[in-house]
Amino acid sequence: MKKQTSAFGTFVFAIVFFVGGLMAWQHFTKPMLEEAKESEHWPMVEGTITVSELNKTRNNDGNNMYSAHVRYSYSVDGKAFSSSGIRTVDGSTSVKSSVKSILRKYAKGTKVSVYYDPEFPETTVLEPGTGFWMALLLRLPLLFCVASVLMVVSLFKRLLLGR
Repeated sequence: MKKQTSAFGTFVFAIVFFVGGLMAWQHFTKPMLEEAKESEHWPMVEGTITVSELNKTRNNDGNNMYSAHVRYSYSVDGKAFSSSGIRTVDGSTSVKSSVKSILRKYAKGTKVSVYYDPEFPETTVLEPGTGFWMALLLRLPLLFCVASVLMVVSLFKRLLLGR
């Protein structure tokens, strides 16, 4: 026998799903995406890589996670700075080879283009904007909103058609 789900329970779940997705988008991922897009228009100066190291940590599952620890020096209007941002959103990965590729690109002593926020020159990136996968990931909370709308539409169809 097929178990019938409660219409009220489904509706409440959909509302919570929608609100959660909207809040995550509005207060977490949307600002990150906006800053990444703004970085495409930041001024650029030349800098030099001063540190280029592989970081290795373990996650809660005991798996190795890798990230690039890259620092660089640069100056804006005669004032010296040091920073470490490669992208506006950096993270770790279980794929060691992708991090090694980044470290080869940003080897110690390499001259790099440093993009800096004109209002806060200590905020920098080496790669402005977002890549495809990061842009997709930052929009993930909107998928929660879409899923909740589809749940409500399905619920109303079921109620109206008497199924």
